[in-house]
Amino acid sequence: MSHRVKASRPRRISAVLLATATWLALPAPADQGYYLGAIGGVTLDPDVRIRLTDDNANTVDTTVQHKAGAAGSIVAGYTFANGLRPELELGYRRTDFDGADGRKSASQVIGSLYYNFSRNGYFFYLGGGAGYANVRLDISDNLPEDDDGTPVYSLGTGFGVPAGRQLMIGVDYRYVRAFDRTEYQYVADGGPLDASFRYQSHVVGLSLRYSFGSALADNHPAVRAPREPVQVVPVAE
Repeated sequence: MSHRVKASRPRRISAVLLATATWLALPAPADQGYYLGAIGGVTLDPDVRIRLTDDNANTVDTTVQHKAGAAGSIVAGYTFANGLRPELELGYRRTDFDGADGRKSASQVIGSLYYNFSRNGYFFYLGGGAGYANVRLDISDNLPEDDDGTPVYSLGTGFGVPAGRQLMIGVDYRYVRAFDRTEYQYVADGGPLDASFRYQSHVVGLSLRYSFGSALADNHPAVRAPREPVQVVPVAE
């Protein structure tokens, strides 16, 4: 026959104090701080469907493939001790059409909010944001370039490792897509020719960030000396 032993109130209090002491002895989040950085890599843009409309309102949709292009960004942000990381990104992407004349490029500014997950000396992050992109389209070597702007949203992920006290190196991925189509006006064969498409881009790159204070702010929690455990004194009933 088994007996259930009911914990007394002093024992329950002692257990709570012991759990609190254990939690206080765990590593604490690292210091927060500003950082600056750069990302360089390639843009692997998906096929784009360009809609062409002449002065008679005749519309033709043509699908264009892209070659791998160049991409670069300058980033600035602030890492909080709890892992949240707001960031401002100024980026540029350029890619040529595959099998056809023409190219497109985009200059963009995006504000994002990321969250860092730290594991054993490195970090992994997820997040997203929104901003604005100015997209330049050159559909033929025989026609002048034109540009148009559009709001965009962005999703991002990546990982990194500290390289000293203030540097962080990593691999980053960004997906950017326009909320609306960009529109362009050309003159072909003596008449107007309008073009439109929805901008989107995939970028994979290497990143380097400099943290003012310590790169460990991107690698929370940082190890600190454990606190003295709380002495639990049994209370007699």
